Amino acid sequence: MPRSLMKSNRFGLLLRLLLLSNPAVTLHAAPLYAVGVLAHDRGPFSDRHEDGVDLNVEIQFVPLSIIPYSVRPHLGTTLNFNGDTSAAYGGLSWRLYDTPRGFLDGIVSLAVHDGPLSKDKQGCKTRSDCGFGVRMLPRLGMEIGYRITSGRSMGLFYDHMSHKWVIGGENEGIDHIGLRYRQAF
Repeated sequence: MPRSLMKSNRFGLLLRLLLLSNPAVTLHAAPLYAVGVLAHDRGPFSDRHEDGVDLNVEIQFVPLSIIPYSVRPHLGTTLNFNGDTSAAYGGLSWRLYDTPRGFLDGIVSLAVHDGPLSKDKQGCKTRSDCGFGVRMLPRLGMEIGYRITSGRSMGLFYDHMSHKWVIGGENEGIDHIGLRYRQAF
């Protein structure tokens, strides 16, 4: 067996042993809902061409038993009340880190939005004020949370919708960042 393959197998085995033997890593089997207030078009990749405060509502279903590490399907929406872009989305949330008091989740999904597909080409070139190019966008995000009780938590949430490097054409992209309350039911 090649030396590099042996090293990667040992690393994978070590990682699995650490995750499975860590008593802080738990699989939370109850579905939950999240409600949040997010800053619209604000974040590290934002160009700040849209504005407002958005309402985010999401349901996360029971973790999939066929995939380890607490992978949950989710459906949600982010609603903008200033006439700018709103979106509905669906995808998967991964529990990346878990302790009795906190957690870190990664998010991968697809979003359908109501924003403009195309804008003024000159404004797009000079001010990066572009349309989204396509109606359905990849959506990536993360949430770092603090557990208030075993079934309730508060989290700092971030997501980014964009098709950069995946599909050609205009690509406005948009960020949301804010706080969410999560409750198991």
